[in-house]
Amino acid sequence: MRDDDGAEVLAIGGGPANLSFAALAEPAAELRVAVVESRGSTAWHPGMLWPSSRLQVSGVKDLVTLVDPRSRFSFLNFLHEHGRLYRHLVACPDHVGRREFDQYFRWAADLLGVALHEPVQAVEHDDRGFVVRTGRGTRRADHLVIGVGQVPAVPECARHLTGPRVWHASEHLDREVPVGGRRVLLVGGGQSAGEVAMDLLSGRTGLPARLTWVTGSGGFAPLDASPFANEWFNPRFVEYFREQSTTHRARLLDRQQAASCGITGELLAQVYRRLYELDYLSDNPFRHELLAGARLTGISAERDGFRAVLTDTLTGAERETRNDLVVLATGYGARLPDFMAPLRDRLPVDGDAYAVGRDYRVHWDGPDTNRIYVQNGARHSHGIADPNLGLVAWRSAVIINSLLDREHYSLKRDDITLSLDWQEPARVHPV
Repeated sequence: MRDDDGAEVLAIGGGPANLSFAALAEPAAELRVAVVESRGSTAWHPGMLWPSSRLQVSGVKDLVTLVDPRSRFSFLNFLHEHGRLYRHLVACPDHVGRREFDQYFRWAADLLGVALHEPVQAVEHDDRGFVVRTGRGTRRADHLVIGVGQVPAVPECARHLTGPRVWHASEHLDREVPVGGRRVLLVGGGQSAGEVAMDLLSGRTGLPARLTWVTGSGGFAPLDASPFANEWFNPRFVEYFREQSTTHRARLLDRQQAASCGITGELLAQVYRRLYELDYLSDNPFRHELLAGARLTGISAERDGFRAVLTDTLTGAERETRNDLVVLATGYGARLPDFMAPLRDRLPVDGDAYAVGRDYRVHWDGPDTNRIYVQNGARHSHGIADPNLGLVAWRSAVIINSLLDREHYSLKRDDITLSLDWQEPARVHPV
């Protein structure tokens, strides 16, 4: 039972970040948390939930386990409650499917009583605290935890395009547009682009007459999931990253691109094998162009499709292609939500995103008794791990400790192999 005098915390957004926060906050008697979600479900990237999609982190990196392994909201408890723990361990010894984690998130959301169909329209503040106007009325809160996720990033030259023939990869499965016999332009070089490419090549909605796949990076590169790259997703490295200057942080992020912007080697092999089959083992007419180191620099709608301008990043040479459909697998970015507009002038904003402190708090000009925290919007200040599922529980625990002004969760300084201070002498570990 929670103390009726506890702080009212409104978590805006029902994605993994706020599900983790609400789950870990449940044992804290001083906090009363409500979670609101604008959509009708807490489905996790439903536009990209292919049956074969795999989680790119361990199933142990769920909503709670790395902070509280005994929590009832763990992924293992979800499997246990549904009577499939043993079968899961046999069927998935080395990976977890994204669809299964989506089921897990929905289960946790139901246990936590997430309020669905409740979009937040505006956040204001008066002498009693935050006034949050939603599609279902008005809520009051002492503190806010904003976890609305990132928004699809679209190249500037394509932002004017609308209609059923151009879409962001996040909507791919929702569109269900037949691609058979049509010319398709796919832009992007990350995991989402690879999954969209494999779907297009599968013939699920027909085989394209031509696929033009463009990535601005140096090639169709594999994601660096090696052990030392994974050290960048350790809380110790986040703390180290925070201590660096703005210039050094930018340099670190640039060095770490391969750990966040590539395609898994397994998926690259699948795409290559499928192209080989279509080129040599199929009677279906099909053409493809894979252009590495090329950027989409211009695009315009025509009566029968789209005219795209592609620029070689090495030589500056340009070429035009004509396409019937365009898929933009161009990633995501943090953005100040529209509902925060009434408070925008009172918030420290870095570009179009929040300036976030060490504990993910936005140090606005309001009273300390009314705090604002942001989840999944601090990559520039907390490193490439910020949008990654692997640190979601640790980040939630940091916020909870900050809200309570005490160490509710003991965030022990777990070991890290990387030496983060070159002046520090070598460590000797006891045998």
